[in-house]
Amino acid sequence: MNNYNFISYLIYLPITFYITVIVGWILYKKGIVFLNDAFNSNVELASILNKFLLLGYYLLNLGYAAVSIHIFSEINSITQLIEELSKRIGMLIIGLALMHYFNMYTFSHFNKQIQKLYSNNH
Repeated sequence: MNNYNFISYLIYLPITFYITVIVGWILYKKGIVFLNDAFNSNVELASILNKFLLLGYYLLNLGYAAVSIHIFSEINSITQLIEELSKRIGMLIIGLALMHYFNMYTFSHFNKQIQKLYSNNH
C-alpha cells in the first residue's frame, strides 16, 4: 500500500460515514410521516419499522464503505486520488438514492394494498 491509498482511505471513510449518518437520520426523522400514512396511522408499527429501516440502512451502507476499501485501485498521484474518491463517493450516493427510491416505491405499493384492504373491511 502506498501513501496515496492510505490518504484516500483517511478521506473516504469519514466522508462516507458522515453522508451515511446524516442522510439516514434525515430519512428516519422525515420518513415517519410517510410510514404512518402507509400503515393507516398505526404509530407503533410505523415507528418500529422506521427503526428497522434505519438500522438496515446503516449496516448496509457502512458495510459497503468498509468493503469498498478493498477494491480501491492503486493510486499513484493526486489526480488518481481525486478520481478514485469521486468514483467511490459517487457510487455511494447513487446507491443511497436507488435504495431510497426503491423503498419509496415499495411503501407506496404497500400503502395502496393496505388502503384497499382497509376500505374492504369498513
